[in-house]
Amino acid sequence: MQNKELFDQFKTLAKNTVEDKNFLVIPILDTNHKLGISKEGYPKFFVCTNDTASSTPNITLDILSVEYNLSCTFIDENDTKTPHHYTIITLRSTDQMLQEVFFDIVMMMFGRMSNIPSKREIAVEVENLISIFSAMTCPPRKKIQGLWTELLVIERSYMPEILIKAWHESPTAKYDFTMGRDKVEVKSTSGETRIHHFSLDQLYPSSNSRVLVASAIVRESAHGKDGLSVRDLYDKICNKINSVDARMHMMKVIAETIGTDMHRLNEVFFDYVEACDSLRYYNAKDVPGVDKNGVHPGVTGVGFNSDLSGVSDIQSDESDFKRGESPLYMSLYK
Repeated sequence: MQNKELFDQFKTLAKNTVEDKNFLVIPILDTNHKLGISKEGYPKFFVCTNDTASSTPNITLDILSVEYNLSCTFIDENDTKTPHHYTIITLRSTDQMLQEVFFDIVMMMFGRMSNIPSKREIAVEVENLISIFSAMTCPPRKKIQGLWTELLVIERSYMPEILIKAWHESPTAKYDFTMGRDKVEVKSTSGETRIHHFSLDQLYPSSNSRVLVASAIVRESAHGKDGLSVRDLYDKICNKINSVDARMHMMKVIAETIGTDMHRLNEVFFDYVEACDSLRYYNAKDVPGVDKNGVHPGVTGVGFNSDLSGVSDIQSDESDFKRGESPLYMSLYK
């Protein structure tokens, strides 16, 4: 069942009411699990489990709750009663964007677990769920632009799953994409010229490393044919990949960056066509910078702005950069 179809069914549940301690539920196609709704309108996933012996503690957070090993009895339209043990995962929010993200993550969890998972399996996936929602803090607009550009690089790549695998675990990592000795740092600007800010360390990696700089002109746009949001790019990438692990990793990085204000996923739009047309890759060795040998050893945190307008990108005839056998660099474009 597609997530959107399931979410639409969830919204129909909200139109009905039941007595306290009872929940309206629907079965989730091709699984043993069920989806319900609380009287407050919170979505509740009933995860069928085969393990009733372990004593995993329940989890209660501001926005999430997880209740393990609950005995539930379901009554169908024929008044047939079916008892079983379930782990109940609840999103304590009525925000539609948060609910959609919650559905995406839980459905990915189901794809990674066995048909009737043990509580150990569920606990591992719940940790992923909690890490995503716990990481959320309201980000500045510039962070959204940076995240959007990184997703653009993935979406435009020849082999997106390779880039997702190389994508940073933390937004504070030195480089946005790392695979062995090869790195890619993504920069964006809303100005007319390609002026980007670099740290000294970014342009001068270890002697055996290579760094490419992905540069794009990214400007805010109205929602429409050419204006895409972070969520739009995420969906476009998901249509190109099959790996549930890759989708989960993307969602983790997005959550680390975007924060609890998840409605921003679909609130800020950027000109997709202009960004695609302007996307270029540069050899970090060609980027104007500061002579590292001239910096006193006691000076740290050196940063500067560099204008790439006069620099040849690696796809131009003037560039002598060779991608070689690098999976990371070969995945960027054909």
